[in-house]
Amino acid sequence: MKKLFVLIFIVAMGGLLLTSCGGNGENQNNKMTMRGNQRNGMMMNREKKQNNVSVTAENTKDEKTYTPNIDNGETVYNKVCIACHMTGVAGAPALKNKERWTEIAKKGMKQLHHDAINGFTGNYGVMPPGGTCTGCSDQDLYDAVAFMLQKAGVSAN
Repeated sequence: MKKLFVLIFIVAMGGLLLTSCGGNGENQNNKMTMRGNQRNGMMMNREKKQNNVSVTAENTKDEKTYTPNIDNGETVYNKVCIACHMTGVAGAPALKNKERWTEIAKKGMKQLHHDAINGFTGNYGVMPPGGTCTGCSDQDLYDAVAFMLQKAGVSAN
């Protein structure tokens, strides 16, 4: 009986862990982002995501420049990212897997940030948009990626 209970418990916990690494079901065209005031250690002031299109002859897309805040990145990691990246659940690179992070860092910080925001399907698994963080701003995701790269001992351009 005890073995059956332990088996049921392990299966239930595994299912819970895998569902925590799934998507949030939001339509990316209507995605809301959090910006501004601090709440629970992450930036939280909901506003609609805007398309930053400059009015120039070339009509090129304006790109925001981000500066990593490693302390905020650690907070975001500990609240959300840790669920998959601590041990490598669902193909996520484990924080201690320097070889995988070195491979990932070759993409560059701009692409890694894009993948964190929009999600990514790779050879090892799938990262859902926002990494399941429905309350994270683009800056929060940038900070979390920078924190994980730093902890893994690698850097991305």
